Amino acid sequence: MSTIDSSPSGSVLEPQIIGEFPCTQTQLRCWILDQLNPGNPALNVAVRWEIRGSFKASTLEAAFKKTIQRHEILRTRFVEKGGQPFQQAVSDVNFKMSVIDLRGMPPEQRQSRILSIGEETAQAPFDLSTPCLFRVSLLMAENERGVLLITAHQSCFDGWSIRVLGREIGEIAAAIDAGRAPILPELPLQYGDYALWQQEYLQSYGFETEKTFWREKLQGAPYFEVTPDHPRGQVKTNRGDILSVAQPVAFTDRLDVAARAHCVSQYSFGAAVLSAVLHRLTGAPTVLFGSQIAGREHSDLEDLIGVFINNLVLRFDFGADVSFAEHIKSVSATIEGALNHQRMPFNKLVELINPVRDPARNPLISVNFNLQKAFLEDRRYGEFELISSPSQSPGVIYDLNFIMIGRPTGWRISIEYNADLFEAGTIESLLQLLRDAYEIALNHPEAPLSSLVAPERYVAAPAKTAPMDGTVAKTSQSDTRMEALAELWKEILQVPQIRPDDDFFALGGHSLLALRLLSETRARFDAAPTLQLLFKQPTFAGFAAAIFNVDTASSPRQKVVNPWDLITCKHGTGTGAVYTINHPLLYYRLANELPDAISVHNVNMFHADLDNGLARLSIEDIAAYAIEAMQIDKAVGRVAIVGLCVNGILAMEVSRQLREKGLDVSTTAIIDAWAPGYFASLPEREQAKWRRERRRKRLLYFTRKLLSRRIRLIDYLKEFKISLSLLRIFRVKAGQYSEEEEKNESVTKLLVAAARHYQPQQTRDPTTVLLRSSATHPRARQLRFGWGDAIAESCKVVDIDGWHEDSLTSNGIRGLASTLSGELNGS
Repeated sequence: MSTIDSSPSGSVLEPQIIGEFPCTQTQLRCWILDQLNPGNPALNVAVRWEIRGSFKASTLEAAFKKTIQRHEILRTRFVEKGGQPFQQAVSDVNFKMSVIDLRGMPPEQRQSRILSIGEETAQAPFDLSTPCLFRVSLLMAENERGVLLITAHQSCFDGWSIRVLGREIGEIAAAIDAGRAPILPELPLQYGDYALWQQEYLQSYGFETEKTFWREKLQGAPYFEVTPDHPRGQVKTNRGDILSVAQPVAFTDRLDVAARAHCVSQYSFGAAVLSAVLHRLTGAPTVLFGSQIAGREHSDLEDLIGVFINNLVLRFDFGADVSFAEHIKSVSATIEGALNHQRMPFNKLVELINPVRDPARNPLISVNFNLQKAFLEDRRYGEFELISSPSQSPGVIYDLNFIMIGRPTGWRISIEYNADLFEAGTIESLLQLLRDAYEIALNHPEAPLSSLVAPERYVAAPAKTAPMDGTVAKTSQSDTRMEALAELWKEILQVPQIRPDDDFFALGGHSLLALRLLSETRARFDAAPTLQLLFKQPTFAGFAAAIFNVDTASSPRQKVVNPWDLITCKHGTGTGAVYTINHPLLYYRLANELPDAISVHNVNMFHADLDNGLARLSIEDIAAYAIEAMQIDKAVGRVAIVGLCVNGILAMEVSRQLREKGLDVSTTAIIDAWAPGYFASLPEREQAKWRRERRRKRLLYFTRKLLSRRIRLIDYLKEFKISLSLLRIFRVKAGQYSEEEEKNESVTKLLVAAARHYQPQQTRDPTTVLLRSSATHPRARQLRFGWGDAIAESCKVVDIDGWHEDSLTSNGIRGLASTLSGELNGS
């Protein structure tokens, strides 16, 4: 007889919806992982309690029903609307607790049967579209001893919820037996309220500090992993196992004393030991692993069941062979910084850092670590006692998950691992290495990290991965579906054009936009793409080939003729030269404002054939052509590169390549140039706020200029889209763009499209000078235009007069000249 009813226990025929809310960011991540692998058991939370004393199954079931009625999240399901998931709470569910009587089995067989049933319940899948993602089984082992097996989906339950659930079940059941009302805390909030708060917070300005911290912390960080015993497959698997070892009882006091001696938490001490182990095991100079934080900062959240945890990514850099004591101190500072910025949801962090997606790996982290006391307090309730017991692994999310649980009986160290990647023998060795590291850290904290000797490992060479089934089938068919799909990509990514080599994620796509893309693709085309497919084929050409079964290979590419022209504005009498990019007429005045010794040149694309293959060039390619046109000789001495707006992004890459060629680039001056992708990474509400501010300031600036007769009325009207459109509709000749203005707009669009793919190197360049015109909000100074570690913290931010292009006239050009002169002269 099957012992498990894998259908959701809470299903009713037509549940009444009492509330619909946005998903929290953790729920969204769970939804995405479930889309990748429907029913993924790695998303189950498996809990095992032992119950001893006098208890009734009917009382326990009633207690669970009462708890489900108190917490909306346990009566919740998920629905998809337009490619976006929402959570719906229903009024009631038909919960039923399974009861399995094992008392008739021989005692020697009973424990193994409990373990097998526990494994089966832990791994049974959930259907997220059915309310009550929560099930319970009671195994009767003896008359006064039973085992409660609780499985919940991660989208509605976390570790802290175990404690809340245990207290409520114990108190309600004891109250029922005693014939009294249970004493339970009032719940002023429900989980949906928290979801609404988080949605509002993510659109607030306060969230910007979180983004700045994490961008600077993780931008350019390597992907850390322990080389597996077996080659990694094409897609991620979740077949897992867990090995554990109980530490001696004395370890509890030793750990507590050592942590106090170093003035750190037990968690920080454990994180320092593990990071040292991973460093010594792999030899990697940078170690990253994830960890979970409760996320219940407000007291009103402490008594709620729900998923409030957040994944933090911790980065540890190793340089000299420091002592364990020094490393513990450094790790404590790292963790303190992360805790002070813990409101960054993990999947928002993935959007922000935008790492390369790999269907065989987690984004950002492959290793996880947690150190905590057992969530359920062993406690007596009336005539029975609830006792925490080790649970079984339903499946794994990480390659390696290091878990330390403190119970009254002592600490237990466990490693949950992907059994498709690692052998049990490797994990046993890793467990011993971790225990050895603890002994050194506890007994000899002044010993260097090198005193920890990692065992040699012999791993198989990675196997070549075959292409995904169904992704390659060539035909020369030309199909209008390609154009329609390109329009869909442009619509979702909010970009003006899509090229065959465009990468969905490089263009700013993230998991939520990916879900929308897949939903719209299914609705508009006869295709059923999955997230795995998009991760495997993120380019437009690859994705289209996979779903349409066509060959999107590009036709033979035209050879690109160098699109840049060089103009010399002034031959200097000495050494030192300024090279400006595009806008040649605007920079002519710069030549007059700079000292006679300095030469001034301009490279521009205004005579280029923009249709002759230029659209497929990267920023790096365009910069290389610009340098070729500059023809700079090392004898010229110090060089400055200048660019406005998107040309400033190009100037950064030009400077980088010139330095690689051995040229002395003393400064890169970029005007109103935000880092590529920074504005798009802001919440939509924040973007809208910035646009409104800019429109208001623009109107005020040019209106003042008009009233002071420093601009003609027709030129004033051309500064605003609405009035410019009206001039064009009525064919007012003076209101049309000049040939130069048309060309400037075309060149700008081409560079903007290329810049979306550009990832600036995190070199902390100290020579960059950021210039801010009146068009840019003062907050740009604090944010350093979003460049993060691409520029040094010491880089200057200089205010110049004028509005954007207007800053390259009169006072603005003098401010620029003064800055460049000082940098070229080394002052």
